[in-house]
Amino acid sequence: MDAEIKKFQGEEQPLPRCASLAIGSLPHTDVEAAVELMIARNPVCPAWPQLPRLDFREGMYAQYAECMPAAIIDAERRRVWFDMEKAPAEMAEFYERYFAGDAGLCAISADFAQGFRPFIERLPLPQARFLKGQVTGPASFGLTVTDAANKPVLYHPDLFEAVVKALALKGGWQVRQFLDAAPGAKPVIFFDEPYLTQVGSAVISLPAEQIVASLNECFAPVHELGGYTGTHVCGGTDWGLLASTEVDILHFDAADHQQELFCYEVELAGFLERGGMLAWGMIPTDERSLRMSGAAVAEQVIRSAEKVAAFAPAGIDELEVLQHSFVSQSCGLGSRDAGIAERCLELAAEASDALDRQIC
Repeated sequence: MDAEIKKFQGEEQPLPRCASLAIGSLPHTDVEAAVELMIARNPVCPAWPQLPRLDFREGMYAQYAECMPAAIIDAERRRVWFDMEKAPAEMAEFYERYFAGDAGLCAISADFAQGFRPFIERLPLPQARFLKGQVTGPASFGLTVTDAANKPVLYHPDLFEAVVKALALKGGWQVRQFLDAAPGAKPVIFFDEPYLTQVGSAVISLPAEQIVASLNECFAPVHELGGYTGTHVCGGTDWGLLASTEVDILHFDAADHQQELFCYEVELAGFLERGGMLAWGMIPTDERSLRMSGAAVAEQVIRSAEKVAAFAPAGIDELEVLQHSFVSQSCGLGSRDAGIAERCLELAAEASDALDRQIC
């Protein structure tokens, strides 16, 4: 690709119209089968698959630690940590490359994402209006990955600043790969934040302004290249806080934690008014999915969209909410049984088809 920024080439910004969307992780160990499953079940918004059972380095923290200064990825002991003795020298090298505009500084190698290149090689895809990638969000990464003394890297401010920049670069790198392979599809990059279910609890102390600033820094390269950004939290959280960021898509657990989102009516109304989109994680990632139908999931999404429309700003009705919605699983599928994972993806595809017919 040219060194210059290559932006999304569509004249109009595409709407999801209840397209199915996957969080990204799968329990499969066959790379080609996983890629094919993602494409077949998410034809409008396919994602490259993360395969944590295939390799430790595909776990959501190890996968994105690659290239971070002072990061130690010990696959044998299945541990990721930061060596603070190495931090000063490696941070200096990192920033030298960063300020030189090294586009490959935070590329994701095949060793850390075996499904990425096979996915790219399948592009462009005839039905795909979007292409989805994912990165672990800065708060979850910073609170989970520690130094040798088990102190979270978030509490090493200088190093955490470099970590945030690395995560942002990984999002931007994926966008460039997508645009190079399929310039007519809109890139969508999620920064997943499972740890934000603990916001406001006694478990963590994390200033709201730090969450907002670090997420916005991660979103910036994606937006500069013309992509959409998303955030996934697999439980209840301060959705008002997340709605105040520059995120485009809020993905939430609508199967078990829908009411937590609806508590933030004012903030959600403002998010929708600025064009924000919702990803309804309506499909539970457990045995309940085996007893559900796509039609039932579609009906649940419609009823929920009606509730949102009731407190949305004037001019945003149920149809508008649905046109700005994705349908998804409530969480990632990497730790689930393969049969359940495949049924969850199938349900999302069935529900998407049913909803699309009603939106037309």
